[in-house]
Amino acid sequence: MTPLNILLVEDDDIDAMEFCSAINKSGVEVREIKVCKSAEDALKTLEDWTPDCIFLDYQLPRTNGLELLKRIKKIATQLPVIILTPQGDERIAVDMMKAGALDYFPKSGITPEKLAKAFHTMFQMLEVEKRRDAAQHELAEKEEFINKVALLSPNIIYVIDIEKWTNIFHNKQIRKILGYTEDDLIVDANNGFSKIINTQDQLIFHKHYHYMRRWVKDGEIVEKEFRLKHKSGAEIWIITREVPFKRNEKGAVQEVLGTAIDITSRKQVEKELIQAKKDAEEATRIKSDFLSTMSHEIRTPMNAIIGFTDLLLTSDFSEQDRQHLKTIKYSADNLMVILNDILDFSKIEAGKFLLEKFEFDLREKLSYLHKTFEMQAKEKAIDLSFHFEDDVPQIIMGDAYRLNQILVNLIGNSIKFTEDGGIITVSVHLQEDHRENVDLRIEVSDSGIGISEDKLSMIFDSFAQAHHNDATHYFGGTGLGLTITRKITELMKGSISAKSKLGEGTTFSVILNFGKGSTSYEEEKVSHPASLSLRGYRILAAEDILANQILLRHLLTKWEAKFVICNNGKEVLGALEGGEFDLILMDIQMPVMDGITAMKKIQTFFPRHAHVPVIAFTADTFAEETPEIIACNFNGFVTKPFKAEELIKAITRHLVMDSGSQPLTIS
Repeated sequence: MTPLNILLVEDDDIDAMEFCSAINKSGVEVREIKVCKSAEDALKTLEDWTPDCIFLDYQLPRTNGLELLKRIKKIATQLPVIILTPQGDERIAVDMMKAGALDYFPKSGITPEKLAKAFHTMFQMLEVEKRRDAAQHELAEKEEFINKVALLSPNIIYVIDIEKWTNIFHNKQIRKILGYTEDDLIVDANNGFSKIINTQDQLIFHKHYHYMRRWVKDGEIVEKEFRLKHKSGAEIWIITREVPFKRNEKGAVQEVLGTAIDITSRKQVEKELIQAKKDAEEATRIKSDFLSTMSHEIRTPMNAIIGFTDLLLTSDFSEQDRQHLKTIKYSADNLMVILNDILDFSKIEAGKFLLEKFEFDLREKLSYLHKTFEMQAKEKAIDLSFHFEDDVPQIIMGDAYRLNQILVNLIGNSIKFTEDGGIITVSVHLQEDHRENVDLRIEVSDSGIGISEDKLSMIFDSFAQAHHNDATHYFGGTGLGLTITRKITELMKGSISAKSKLGEGTTFSVILNFGKGSTSYEEEKVSHPASLSLRGYRILAAEDILANQILLRHLLTKWEAKFVICNNGKEVLGALEGGEFDLILMDIQMPVMDGITAMKKIQTFFPRHAHVPVIAFTADTFAEETPEIIACNFNGFVTKPFKAEELIKAITRHLVMDSGSQPLTIS
């Protein structure tokens, strides 16, 4: 690998020293690192020096990283740029990625390992892009060549007698294509056309003209492809277009008029197109691997946040502290929804956006939403209020997370584009009662800057903000924007509309259908799974992340199970050699030996444990779809971050199923 030239744009000397230290420890071979402290210095450096990649601090004196990134991309479109931020900020990340950044890192999270992985991913993506560009360039050249042949070179023109197998007329092109001179005899009385017809196509050739003699009508055009033999022995493909030219006394076609085109080059291109398709599929696989890795890296720490919040909710806290914990849990749950949408955006575009259906307290969910935005509203002295009509049912059935995502986008936009001291009102109305279900109309109104009427019809279109500056970019928020909000609404079989006047404010109206909840509804408490006892059961768990190990210990201890926790698949095999277990929890990605390898070895070398159900732990949202994991025949999957009730449901389902005579006890 060629040593790299790296440009670091960083105004903090300490951060620059720490970055250079991490680079030196990453194992990546570096020729030179140039450090610029301002955008002006960086642009001046790029005038006479081209690095292999740029690391760009988002916060720079007199400008920000986004503006500098845009200027760099005008100078060098293909130059990889990685953004360094003070902390993990998804909004900044989305803006940067839209502007052309390859990746971003919080400064606090920069390690030699992460840098090495980032360079590896960058090299893979650049290499795939390079190969794809080369393949496209090569294909374009060959297509241009074929077009010139078809347009500028005269076709082969011929008349042949298919009764006597003699040549009546042909132009010079057939000799030129097949490499013969004027003195060469290409058709003779004894062997007919056998000299120039490829041996493998002799039968096809005779069957074709047998059909022409008996079944083709006058004026009917028949196309056929044949392989001819070049004088050198090479294979020449032609495509013929033929019509009956003369019939014999019995009415059978005797002579055929035809034109032929040399399609040998086209056949070669077809082979190359097949290879190009394989290359494109490989590029798609690399993209999926990248998304899978990013999903794992983000979801793994979220598992500890959500899991320990659930544990704290089972403890004895004051009501105020419990409300704070519930708000953390609520925000973490909905953050996972947004993260999933960003990481699985390809699934959204493909229409694989899944919806859930469960009972929830609408007023309670919106009160959490109120608390989520309360601080932002106070910072701008905005009066944020929520109102419910009396006939709106309190308990409804539907997807609370997707409803929350819609409202997060709408309320977030309203706060962003409402001036200090403004008013934002969220109101819920009963649109129509259908007995078993209801249509609810939820309106988000603000006194913000508004949208002009001529742009109002475009606000739900993809990338509308890029072309309508006077709409004041009314599409901020998480980066998913109003287009995704509309898609989610439509997937929930609802509708969304907007009314606005420039300078007076905007009202978004969402109409969604929800089932009516039961009057005896009580929201599930975290304590519910704790009432189940796994007493008498032996659980073997494989998990390499310390925080997740601690969480598992707490949960399995609470459920009174006997358990062994291993750091990797190799330790799992060791535990199985000397012990008996009722169920195995197997993490997929682990050091030393991963879960897939461990599963294969268990199936091959531990037949006495074949009856033990194995549940896969994974932070990869694509895991269940990969052929390698499907082949492992895991009994179930638990996706990180998991909730306590999800884990206990998975465990009890397989323990009950595999030990029907030993039902789980309720303590």
